[in-house]
Amino acid sequence: MTTQWILELIDKISSPLDKATEAADGATEAVDKVDGAVDNLGKTSDTVSGKLEQLGKGMFLLNQIKEAVDTVREAFNDAIEPGIRFETAVAEMGGITNMGGKELDVLADKARATAKAFGADAADATELYSNLLSKLSPELKKAPVALQIMSDNVMTLSKTMKGDVAGATAAMASAMNQFEISMDDPANAAQTMTEYMNIMAAGTVEGSASITRVAAALDIAGATAKNAGVSFAEMNASIQLLDKFGRYGSEGGTMLRNVISRLQVQTPDATKKLLDAGVSIEKMHDETIPLTDRLRALSPVVNNAAIMQSVFGEEARSSAVSMIQNADKIDGWTETIQGTTAATDMAAKQMDTYEESQKRMQSTIDDLKISFFEFVEPIAPAIQWIGTLVAFIVTLGMVVWSVGNIMSIAAVKSSITWIAATAKMVFATVTSASAMTAAINSIPIVGWIAMAITAIGALVAYLWDKFGEVRAFFYGLWNFVTTLFTELYNFLVNVMTAILDVINPANWFDSDFHFNDVWDRLSKQAVEGGKKVGSAFSDGWKEGMADFEKSQSKDGQKAEGKLKLDAPLTPVNQQAGTNGGTGGASGNGKNVGLGGSGGNVRNITMNVTFNNNFQMTGGGKVREIADTVKREILAVLTDAVPAIG
Repeated sequence: MTTQWILELIDKISSPLDKATEAADGATEAVDKVDGAVDNLGKTSDTVSGKLEQLGKGMFLLNQIKEAVDTVREAFNDAIEPGIRFETAVAEMGGITNMGGKELDVLADKARATAKAFGADAADATELYSNLLSKLSPELKKAPVALQIMSDNVMTLSKTMKGDVAGATAAMASAMNQFEISMDDPANAAQTMTEYMNIMAAGTVEGSASITRVAAALDIAGATAKNAGVSFAEMNASIQLLDKFGRYGSEGGTMLRNVISRLQVQTPDATKKLLDAGVSIEKMHDETIPLTDRLRALSPVVNNAAIMQSVFGEEARSSAVSMIQNADKIDGWTETIQGTTAATDMAAKQMDTYEESQKRMQSTIDDLKISFFEFVEPIAPAIQWIGTLVAFIVTLGMVVWSVGNIMSIAAVKSSITWIAATAKMVFATVTSASAMTAAINSIPIVGWIAMAITAIGALVAYLWDKFGEVRAFFYGLWNFVTTLFTELYNFLVNVMTAILDVINPANWFDSDFHFNDVWDRLSKQAVEGGKKVGSAFSDGWKEGMADFEKSQSKDGQKAEGKLKLDAPLTPVNQQAGTNGGTGGASGNGKNVGLGGSGGNVRNITMNVTFNNNFQMTGGGKVREIADTVKREILAVLTDAVPAIG
């Protein structure tokens, strides 16, 4: 018996498998996109890392430059500091005297000369000039030579007072004012001050009162002594004597003033007592003779306490007695302290020390610094501003560089790459549901983390591919950052160049070099750089949008050429005369196209021919024959399954 079997298979598996495969392919494609984006980001990270490394090297160099600039700035500040203080002192002197121009410059030069001669600060010397003009007479401004002599006198006297310039100024001013030395003849006044200076200094050698205590006594008794015809020398000798008897400073001046006043004028009771005792009132009142001679007239009654108290009062009586009894000593000191160069000699010994020689050397150096300041004064503020700006910019750059190092771009890249690899792995795992399920079940937390990372990666890729504004934003941000640092670097280079140009002494004497050109150059660069930085973000935004539009057009072309696998396939090997129809499994043998009308059902017609001669014996059973046929069909189907997929 020859049997022909016609087998019709309805394939309901291939279509879902095709869909699953297509979905897996889509997932893989999405991962590839993410991976590509990550690779691009990695390349960008490499670029960023390289630029940051370059920036780091630049920041190191700039830090070295900053240190050099700081050193130069400190040196510059040190160089101009004496000039700044001197300029301020000169301005104050101009305000006191209402001077300006060349007239003020002459006095300023005199002050500098005094400072160099005595190892003083020029600003302090200028202040001394101002004090003398204020305390003596502003008209001395018209006699700069005489004013310089007076200032030198004060500086000389200060050397005998341990450098107390203020105390010496007060002492000299008090002496000149108390004895009403006229300033109408500045030269004569200067000479008188020189005499007074030496007298006061010599008095300190003979007596015990310091210049400071002498000056305090002068403030109280000077005018009285002058009006009574007492010489400056005799008054100093008297002050020194009273100091030995414990009448110090202003107290000694008070006692001396009372003695001179009571000697000039007596009460009627005192006059009667003096006349009764044979005392010459006329001699007591004679201002043409020394004070000591007037006091000697009282020698007959010096031990008469009642008469002495009647004449001088209780407080001054003891001082008067001391002066009468030591009149010869006063005369000797008066003679000794006149016509000397005591102050000059004492000052010379002091100035011969190593310390004073160092002071004079420093004053000379400071004078050179003042000259330097006068030269660079027009541009000094600009140099200071540039130095401060450089320090700020470099410090800012160092902060940014440090932040970049902390962020570790390489580490960020590695992290992103790991995320991408993980995402790709997870997506690949999706193609095998059983494998993914096993992984999640075995490590649930890691699985969910992986899924979250995958979602983030997919979101990044989705936003980058689907939203132009997102891509444009990052383009703009990156362009802004790179432009900012580029312009800052260029500006710093120009600042350094400008500083070198300014501090280069060769340019100071070059007629073709102008400081304004340096400033204009920096200003122009700052403006142009600011414009570039200001437009950097918008330029990057435009570039990002253009890149997005370009990528979208490429994706559209790619989609148009893509093979569509979800279209129904034409049945093959369909038996002639059969109807591929709409299918239902009617089993009537006429409807070969079973499986439904859906376009996603793949209809396959296979003709399986069994040419077998079955030998039927009488004892043969139909069941056995059927089992044999079944085994043959299954064998053919097993061979045919690979062809289906």
